[in-house]
Amino acid sequence: MEQSLKSNGLFVVSSAIHTKHGVYNAEERLDQLIKTCESIHERTTCDIVVVDGGEKFLSVEEQTKLQPVVSHFYSYYDTPLVKEMQGIKVQDVVKNVIEVFMFGSFFHSEISKIKHYARVFKMSGRYTLTNDFDYNYHIKQRNHIVIRGPYTSQFTPEITGGVRLQYMSRLWSFDAALIDYMSEVYKRMLRNMIDTVNGGGYIDIEHSLFKFLDPKLVVNPEKIGVIGNLAPNGATVTE
Repeated sequence: MEQSLKSNGLFVVSSAIHTKHGVYNAEERLDQLIKTCESIHERTTCDIVVVDGGEKFLSVEEQTKLQPVVSHFYSYYDTPLVKEMQGIKVQDVVKNVIEVFMFGSFFHSEISKIKHYARVFKMSGRYTLTNDFDYNYHIKQRNHIVIRGPYTSQFTPEITGGVRLQYMSRLWSFDAALIDYMSEVYKRMLRNMIDTVNGGGYIDIEHSLFKFLDPKLVVNPEKIGVIGNLAPNGATVTE
């Protein structure tokens, strides 16, 4: 990420353009990602970086299409953990572990640069912002995390290691002053996620966020302002 990027906010968008999972092909995923970025530009002056955990790097043509709407593109396809995870057949495990690893790696490696921003937004690629998104609301939540929830788990506590609630993670934000804290949170989330799966259980990003985020830091908005389609089945979700 370039040192000169110092606007009020930074959107970090997760992506997996090339993947065998889900109902969308690579071309559709790229088009959806571009629309994600365009929706951010329409409503903010934020910088946008994309962290991608697909099975291979983008082609020159794909990079050319994406370049006008992003500040920087980070690919983690060739890291040992991502390569290992791509060999697992359970889609949910692959998606969740890779995403937590990517964000944790990005936050850790770019801590000093992220501190130049007022706010960091985490957004899932292929989703777009709606008129319910209130940028100023997020900016005003100094030293806090803005995230939807908590909500009741769809899993039994025996599966998740005792976690009964979850936060929604398609779009949420935190004060950039908390980046050291968030980097540590993601490190703990990844370690716990791998340990849980290896122990025969399962915990996703949403439950992990509830487990590790300090509730005293959390602000829960009525609406977050995002819409998109679930990758496994294409169903539309609005929050």
